[in-house]
Amino acid sequence: METTLPFRHEEEKCYLKNNHPITNFTIPFILVLPFLILNDIYLIYTIIIITLMIGLSCKINILRVLSRIKSIILFVILMTIFIPFYVGPSVAFQLGVFTLYQEGIYFAFLLFSRMFGSIFVFLTFFSSLTYSEFIEILTKLRLPSMFIGSFIIMLHYIPILAYSNRKILIAQELRGKKITTYREKFKAHAYIMGKSIVENIERGEKLYESLKMRGFSGKITLATRRIKFIDVIIVVLIILMMMFLVIIDLEAIFNGVVGLFWQ
Repeated sequence: METTLPFRHEEEKCYLKNNHPITNFTIPFILVLPFLILNDIYLIYTIIIITLMIGLSCKINILRVLSRIKSIILFVILMTIFIPFYVGPSVAFQLGVFTLYQEGIYFAFLLFSRMFGSIFVFLTFFSSLTYSEFIEILTKLRLPSMFIGSFIIMLHYIPILAYSNRKILIAQELRGKKITTYREKFKAHAYIMGKSIVENIERGEKLYESLKMRGFSGKITLATRRIKFIDVIIVVLIILMMMFLVIIDLEAIFNGVVGLFWQ
């Protein structure tokens, strides 16, 4: 069963696995925060290019990252596609009752770029983490054990429910059931998901009772690694790089590069 979560398999090669998990967890926040604050399109795509280069050089499966983005990109488009019709006084294009504004087009493109860039950066670096490393990070954040336990169970059952749902729908289609309308498809998914959730809740209760009988107290313990000096150096270098990118004129650099290819 192929996982739907943004984590790598334990045996999967990735050069970033030599870093401490907290380092790989912290880097995307450092990369994303500046372009969420500053209205700089060039900064956003510079970070995307840098993240792409890091992913390719560190053997992160970029195609898998993009396939996961594909499943939510429609939602991002729907959030931004109508902005040009309402934002801004300067008319860029008008056709009948429909009017596109220049400020709205720029703001929609900026918002889309921010959302796409954030998703791409986080998924790329989260793909360097294993499931157990992500749980280790949650324990390091000193979150309540009840929250961590519930979150672990949720992450565990997301792919199980998705896989079970797909198997049941395929079995129904092989038996001749035809779903022609969106309403019928929604009802079929809702019924299957509801039944699967109830069954898994009952299974989880039995598992929890059996663990309690074996002495499980609810506290999650993991064999953690110590943060090395090289991890601190990496974070500091990323921060310095972001400060440098914010200071320099990225627009002039992009125009110069484009001019070299179009002359």
